[in-house]
Amino acid sequence: MNEKLLQFIWLHQYFTKSSLITSQGDSLDIISPGILNLDQGPDFSSARIKLNGQQWAGNIELHVNSSDWIRHGHNKDENYARVILHVVWLNDYPSDSDLPVLELEPRVPSHLILNYDKWMMNRNFIPCEKNLHRMEKERLDSWLKWLASERLRKKSIEVMTLVKGLNMNWEQAFWQAIARCFGYRVNADAFERIAASLPINMLIRHSNNIVQLEALLLGQAGLLRTDNADEYPKMLHREYTFLKKKYKLERLQEPVHFLRMRPVNFPTIRLAQLAALIYENGNFFSKVLGAGDVQIIRNMFRVTANDYWHYRYRFGEPSAFREKTIGEQLIDSVMINTVIPFLYTFNIHRGNAEKAEQFAIWNSSISPEKNSVVSSFEKIGLSPKNAMYTQALLECKKFYCNSLLCLNCGIGKYLLRQPGVVSPNRDHDNGQLN
Repeated sequence: MNEKLLQFIWLHQYFTKSSLITSQGDSLDIISPGILNLDQGPDFSSARIKLNGQQWAGNIELHVNSSDWIRHGHNKDENYARVILHVVWLNDYPSDSDLPVLELEPRVPSHLILNYDKWMMNRNFIPCEKNLHRMEKERLDSWLKWLASERLRKKSIEVMTLVKGLNMNWEQAFWQAIARCFGYRVNADAFERIAASLPINMLIRHSNNIVQLEALLLGQAGLLRTDNADEYPKMLHREYTFLKKKYKLERLQEPVHFLRMRPVNFPTIRLAQLAALIYENGNFFSKVLGAGDVQIIRNMFRVTANDYWHYRYRFGEPSAFREKTIGEQLIDSVMINTVIPFLYTFNIHRGNAEKAEQFAIWNSSISPEKNSVVSSFEKIGLSPKNAMYTQALLECKKFYCNSLLCLNCGIGKYLLRQPGVVSPNRDHDNGQLN
């Protein structure tokens, strides 16, 4: 037993409540368990109970052992003067104090504790995966929708932080976020720094010249060399040398990486596609704002790198012909991680919450994401039908499952009280609800 689990049991009243009697022999009725306090002081505030028929209002303190009250010095702390009930797992220290003590250990189903301990100790993909089939579909959907909303809210905070850091320049912030998305995990930081070193307004001045756009992006990435046999990279290098001097650019020292990735994701290809994106769309955040339709925006990202890259993935290394058009999976990623969070945040910032929520549901029109986390959820029986659900599963795995916060998770809380796992207020001796 630990205090976190004890708080969970008390908050949700997952114990037999019939004929409650304090350790002092007084009858006890719980009117309200109170509000969980996450700061210093008693564990629950604004609680209401009846002792021998008389109603009391105040705070409640929880401990695994009743002796912890003295060991923690609460008997000498004025912050605990309004405690009306001491809830403990074990009453190991009978006291002469008038403070009522309620011992929970005899009233909590043993399988709740056993099941929780198993979840905390197992090394499965998620702690509750063996019980997941018990989850009601309606409750699961409700929890996943909340998780998806919470994940978008967190992304919105990140977007607003980026925009504020750029003096409310939405176009530049959007450009840097798009570039980061094109870098995937391996080159995300490097791509974002490249975009930060090349203001979007400067790039737009060259948006009618794909060669100059590529020269700027590939040059800032340190990918242009003079010893290449191909004429095209030599031309890019000449353009970059001129533009670097013109705009007083400082080439970034952080390298981009090619290792352990598919050729289509090589930084050369992704940077060439970014150049094509600006070439085709110019101020594309303004265009995204004016589009108002998922398919129109998706079509904006269906651009193809110039002809040189149809026969190469890297400079000077010929390959079989393949048009380097931005694929649907990358477009999905851009929509989920950049376009929707920016549209949502922009409208929240403008005070248009209703319109923001319209953009929030766009994830439900996007195909499920494909990654190792989603695949693992599918193996245990959770098959997401769209990107809203995959976003929810990613949120659940990262912030609940990985940290073993089952007591805070909508799935964990529900499963812990199901028949065969545990039910709230169930007499664990006769299996009947009180």
